[in-house]
Amino acid sequence: MPEKGFTATFISNSGKTHHQFNISGWKLHLSRVILALFVLIVSAAVVIVALGLIETGETDRLREEISSLQDSLVIRRNIEARLENIEENLEQLGSFRQRIENIAGIISPQLDSPE
Repeated sequence: MPEKGFTATFISNSGKTHHQFNISGWKLHLSRVILALFVLIVSAAVVIVALGLIETGETDRLREEISSLQDSLVIRRNIEARLENIEENLEQLGSFRQRIENIAGIISPQLDSPE
């Protein structure tokens, strides 16, 4: 009964046999395991690439959401700057009011006096 396995022969351009490898027994089992691992790795790579292509739509949606959030952040910063400006104006109005009240307090007792 012939032994299971195969022979790999490498022949140069001149026609001479340079190397001949017989693969049988444990070498055959090892080559089958290596081939199975190779097929498994290639299959996993194909699945990962396919999932990545499927998730491209999700990535586009996330980019749009990030863009809208950045726009919202810019609007919020503008509103905060306007509020700070309004607060400064209110403080100035308060100080002007205080000065006017002080001036009115000084002038009004003199007008009310009978002198």
